[in-house]
Amino acid sequence: MSWRLDPHALLDEAVSGMGGERREGQHQLTTAVADAIAKGHHLLAEAPTGSGKSLAYLVPAVASGLRVVVATSTIALQSQLAGKDLPALQEYGTLKFSFAVLKGRSNYLCRAKLRAAAAPDALFEQPVGRDFGRRLERLRAFAERSETGDRSELDDDANGAAWAAVSCASGECPGKADCDDGGECFAERARDRAQDASVLVVNHALYCAHLASEGRVLPDHDLVILDEAHSFPENATNAFAGDVSADALTRLSTMLVRSGADTEAVNQLAEAGRALSAAIEARDGTVHVGADEQIDQALLLAAERLARASARLKTAGDEYAKRTASIATGRLEVLRRLAAPGPDDVVWVERVGRSRRLRIAPVDAGETIANALLARRPVIAVSATLGGDPPFPALARQMGFLPDEPGSWGDRDDEGRWTSNAGRGYAAVQTPSSFDWKTQAILYVAKDLPDPARAREAWMEGSADRLCELVNAAGGRALVLCTSRANVERFADVLRERTEHDVLAQGDRDSGQLMKEFVEDETSVLVGTRSFWAGIDAAGASCVLVVIDRIPFPVPDEPLHAARRARAQQRGVDAFVAVDLPAAALVLAQGAGRLVRTKADRGVVAVFDPRLAKQGYRTQLLAAMPAFRRSVDLAEACAFLETVAPSAPALRRKKSASPATGLAARHMRDDLSTDEATLVRNLVGCSVCSVAVTERCRDDNGTSAYLHEGRVRALHE
Repeated sequence: MSWRLDPHALLDEAVSGMGGERREGQHQLTTAVADAIAKGHHLLAEAPTGSGKSLAYLVPAVASGLRVVVATSTIALQSQLAGKDLPALQEYGTLKFSFAVLKGRSNYLCRAKLRAAAAPDALFEQPVGRDFGRRLERLRAFAERSETGDRSELDDDANGAAWAAVSCASGECPGKADCDDGGECFAERARDRAQDASVLVVNHALYCAHLASEGRVLPDHDLVILDEAHSFPENATNAFAGDVSADALTRLSTMLVRSGADTEAVNQLAEAGRALSAAIEARDGTVHVGADEQIDQALLLAAERLARASARLKTAGDEYAKRTASIATGRLEVLRRLAAPGPDDVVWVERVGRSRRLRIAPVDAGETIANALLARRPVIAVSATLGGDPPFPALARQMGFLPDEPGSWGDRDDEGRWTSNAGRGYAAVQTPSSFDWKTQAILYVAKDLPDPARAREAWMEGSADRLCELVNAAGGRALVLCTSRANVERFADVLRERTEHDVLAQGDRDSGQLMKEFVEDETSVLVGTRSFWAGIDAAGASCVLVVIDRIPFPVPDEPLHAARRARAQQRGVDAFVAVDLPAAALVLAQGAGRLVRTKADRGVVAVFDPRLAKQGYRTQLLAAMPAFRRSVDLAEACAFLETVAPSAPALRRKKSASPATGLAARHMRDDLSTDEATLVRNLVGCSVCSVAVTERCRDDNGTSAYLHEGRVRALHE
C-alpha cells in the first residue's frame, strides 16, 4: 500500500502545531503501527501513560487513507479523541480527513418512545418517579433543540429511569424502515454521519455488538484500533453474554397483552415465568444445564410459551407492538441459548439487588474474537497497561492471538479494497515511558505485615496503622484502593476516627460525584473498590499517595473465573500461573498507574500485602507495574511523602479560578499537551466561560477541545 504522507512527517506537524515536544516512545509506537498497517498484520502494543499513544496511532491511521475504527473502553478517552486529538490533527496536519463518534443506540433519545411516554397508559421498565412529568417536558424540549439527541448533552434530566423511558436499546428497536420516526431518528442520523467518516470513534461495547451481529452495526472498515485493549476481552465477554430473569418475563408478558397477544398464551407464559423464577431462586453460582432437570424443564417451557405468545403478534402500524416483538425475539434467543449452552459457555445464577437472574457467557472470549475479528481484518491493540513484558502472552491468549508469525494483507476484492490474511499471529512492542519512574515515585510494600490470607484481623489492624501514618504524611491527597467493600468500610471508618482529613468512601454518593470532590478538595482521601482502580485520573496535588490493600487476585468461586481455572487444568497447566496471576497483575498495574499521570507528579504507591515482597510469584506481578524505586521501609515512604506533598501544586479548590478579563483571557490555548490540559481542568474552573473544575471550556460553538487563556493563567496565580 502507499501512504498519503509519511506518518512521522504528519506526527511532527501535529506535535509542533500543538506546541509539544518530540517523544521517542511516541515515534516508536507510530513506527510499529505504520508497519502493521502497511503489512496488514496484528499488533499488540504497550505505551505507558504520558507517551502520547493516541496521536501516535491516529497519525498512521489517517496517513494510510484506509477506513479505520478506533474503539475505546472509557468515555473519557473517547471524549479526548473526538474533542482534542482528532481536531488538532485536522488543524495542524496537512492531510484532510473526516471523523465521527458513534455510540450505542440507548445513548440517543428515541422520538417514538418520547411520544409513547407521554401517553396516560404508558408502561415503563423502571419506576420513573413523581417528577417524571417535569423531566419529560424538559426532555421534549431537548429533543426539539438538539441536533444529536445525545445523552451526554444533558445533565440532571438524564437520570437512569427517565432516560430509559425515552431511549431505545438495540434489542427493542424495530428498525428505521419499520418506525414512523425512522427518518428523524437521532441514532440513525448518527449512523449516517458515521458512514462518511474516514476515522470512526466508538466504544468497546458497540464494537463487540458489531462483532456479535456479524458486522451489521458499524460501517465497513479496513482495520480497527483497540485502545485500552486490556479491557477488551472482558468487554467482549459481556457483549457475547445473555441473561434472563423472572421480572423480565413478567414485564414482557404485560407488554404482550397490551400489544394484542393472545391472553391465554400470555397467561401460560406468565406461569412458565413463575416456574423459572422458582428454579432460579433455589440456586446460587454455577448451574449445570443438562444435568439439572428443574432448570432444564423451566427453560424449555418458558421458551416454548414465549414463542407461542409472540408468534401471532400483529405489528402493522403499531410502534409499541413492533418494539414488543423485537424484545420478545431477543428474550427467546437467550432462553434457547440457556437451554442448550455450547461447550465454551458457562451458566450461572447472578444476584442483582434483591433479585436473581440466569446468565450465560463464553468461558473465554478469545476464540470468538478470533473468528469474528482477527480472521477478518488487522487489529492494532494498544494500552498503557498490558501486564508484563512482550509478547504479553496472557492478554494475547485472551484476545485470541496465537504465538505465530504475523500475517499480511490479502488480494484486493472486486471493489478494490484489501482483503485480510492476518491470521492469528501478531507482533508485539513495548515503548519507553517519558517518565522518570525511580525519581518520581516509590513503591512501598509492607513486608513486615501478617499475611492477609492467613491472619486477616492482625493484618487489618497493622494495615490501619500504616494507612493513617502514610495519609498524614501526605497531608491527605490519597486514593485508597480496596479489594472488597468490607475493607472500604473498615479503612474509611479508621481514617475518619484517626485523621482530620475529609474521607470520601464509595457508596456515600454517586461515584462520579465522589471523583469530582476528590479532585476539587486537595487534602481529601477517597476510599473505593474495583470501579476506582482504573476509572479515575487525578493528576497533580490531588493524589500523591495510592494505597492498595491486597494483591487483587480474582474471587475463586466467581463462576466465570472458576470455569477458566477448570479449563486451564484440563489443558494440563497450572491454573494459578495461567489464570490467577495474569488477572491480578493487570489490575495491580492499573491501580498503581493512578499515581503518576504527568512528568510533574510525585508520590508513593503503598501495597499492604507482604506477599508482593516475599512470594516467588512476585516477579510476575512487579514486572507488570511501573518501574518505581522500591522500598520496604515505612519511614522512607513517609519522608518522601512529606517532601513531595508540600511541593505539589496547591491551588484553589471548590471554586472557579479568579476572574480574568480582556480579549487575552478569552483566547483559546491550543498549544497544551493532553496531559497539561487535563491537569489544568482537574485543578481550576474557568471564570471566562463559568465551567467548574474538571469540565471542558466552552466557546460560541459549544464544548471546546481547548482551554481559555484566563483558565490557564489562573493555574499560576
